[in-house]
Amino acid sequence: MVIADGMGGHQGGAIASRCAVKTFIETYRTLSGSTLKRLWEALQKTNDQLALEIQAQEKLKGMGCTLVGVALNEKGLEWISVGDSPLWLYQAEQLHRLNADHSMMPILQKQVERGVITPNEALEHPNRHWLRSALMGTKIDLIDQSLMPLKLVPGDRILLASDGILTLSEQEISQILSQSLPARKLVKKLLAAVEKKDKLGQDNTTVLVVNIPENSVKKTTGKRGFANVLRRLFRKE
Repeated sequence: MVIADGMGGHQGGAIASRCAVKTFIETYRTLSGSTLKRLWEALQKTNDQLALEIQAQEKLKGMGCTLVGVALNEKGLEWISVGDSPLWLYQAEQLHRLNADHSMMPILQKQVERGVITPNEALEHPNRHWLRSALMGTKIDLIDQSLMPLKLVPGDRILLASDGILTLSEQEISQILSQSLPARKLVKKLLAAVEKKDKLGQDNTTVLVVNIPENSVKKTTGKRGFANVLRRLFRKE
């Protein structure tokens, strides 16, 4: 699973995000070795491809994107990310952010803890959404990657999103993910909740949800889609 949130204007952002998702997925599929190694190499190849796209078209200079790449297998969940697009795990009625936030917000939160600024000043700071790291075809300043597979259990939910989802609080997100609904309906509810906020200047929001099925399913053969693959990998014994 991959999400990339584009930056660099309307055209540049769209091209960067499409290029990143396509390159990351295609590269990961051709690699061998550990999941950690494949995720790392796919990220580097994606950044290199963005550099080639920018070199080929001068008008794309300055474009880039965030990226979260997630791999699921029999060992669990592993990820790699650059930027501020969040990855959450909803497990045992608790929402856990898994990846690091490479925006200025964590820096501002530390200033709040030291008493330098107030919580309201942090929330309203004009630089709170500035990225400290992104894929732009140059050196990547910050990369976050899981060190080992995170074990998943039936009933878990995985949420990837662009930072536009942060219009909702984690409590609001948890309330939606707590509902016994298919992933597609959960996505619709999350997007509807963002729209309902009617926030001025609301950022575009992309949401991807995966449910780890509760019920065991007999193993099938052939290509039956990602849902069936998940059921085989995480079925109850």
